[in-house]
Amino acid sequence: MSKLVLAGDIGATKTNLGLFRQGSQGLERVSFCNFPSCEEKGFVRQVRAFLCQNGAESELAAICFGVAGPVHDGCVEATNLGLKLNEKALQREFACPTLSLVNDLYATAAAIPLLEDGKLAVLQPGSNAQSASATTVVLAPGTGLGMAFLIGAKNLHIIASEGGHADFAPRNEDEVELWRYLKLRFGRVSRERLLSGPGLLNIYDWLRQKGGTPACAIATSSLSASKASAAEVVAAADIGEDRLAVQALETFVSLLGSVAGDLAVTGMAAGGLFLAGGIPVKIIDHLFKDRFLSAFRDKGRMASWLERVPVKVVLDPEAALLGAARIASCAVV
Repeated sequence: MSKLVLAGDIGATKTNLGLFRQGSQGLERVSFCNFPSCEEKGFVRQVRAFLCQNGAESELAAICFGVAGPVHDGCVEATNLGLKLNEKALQREFACPTLSLVNDLYATAAAIPLLEDGKLAVLQPGSNAQSASATTVVLAPGTGLGMAFLIGAKNLHIIASEGGHADFAPRNEDEVELWRYLKLRFGRVSRERLLSGPGLLNIYDWLRQKGGTPACAIATSSLSASKASAAEVVAAADIGEDRLAVQALETFVSLLGSVAGDLAVTGMAAGGLFLAGGIPVKIIDHLFKDRFLSAFRDKGRMASWLERVPVKVVLDPEAALLGAARIASCAVV
């Protein structure tokens, strides 16, 4: 029987843990749990409890944790959480032969070749001839904005990225106005200030102050009178309850398409552009409309090439966990 590996996906709000074995059909999940993300001591306590509950401590061959933050020299601080982890300290803590920390989008990229068709929604089938070394891009708006590049599918040739913190580049006069609004609020405007849950609220707030009064709403809406959540903005846009919510989501989708196109041409992503994270699944009906792909392809002389790039949405909420399990499994000799 193959040895167990432990995988973790540590997000800004919740943490998923899974025990996996390498079976005849690939990685097989043995056990799973999740809990609210927390500080290091609480995290270690939760992992120990999970391992003890499954009698896995003596069987464990490798561990991989995907974390929502940049990993450097085996250390990571979750950008939107404040959790600090160290590979060597955790390896001693769990007495495991191999332990690795990776960025959560690194883990998601590792899962892409393992996802079956039912776990993906196709926005654009694409027609690029794909070589074994074709680049795939993963872009994930959620609590923050993550991204990664996968080179080929067979091996774990992955480039982690913190490109969500790169500067936002306005494309027209409205977006210049939006940039100025956010510049006054934050001092610097990154892509993540717009393409994330908080980013959608930033867009909505800009439209609300631009419109001036709650009378801009098509119908009475609590969104026009008080601070809303990103989920409430999406819900209001879905039912057409608030014109500002509709405009905010349309702006968000267009900006997401533009950044996705930027990444596709940056990495020459013949292998495809995959949208992951918590937001794309929730707004998938809006992504199927023309606004997203029009912005994705609107890259001048690269437009015809981008029409041939496959564009898909990752539907599996546990893709990062599966990718972390793949990384851990590959580390087992």
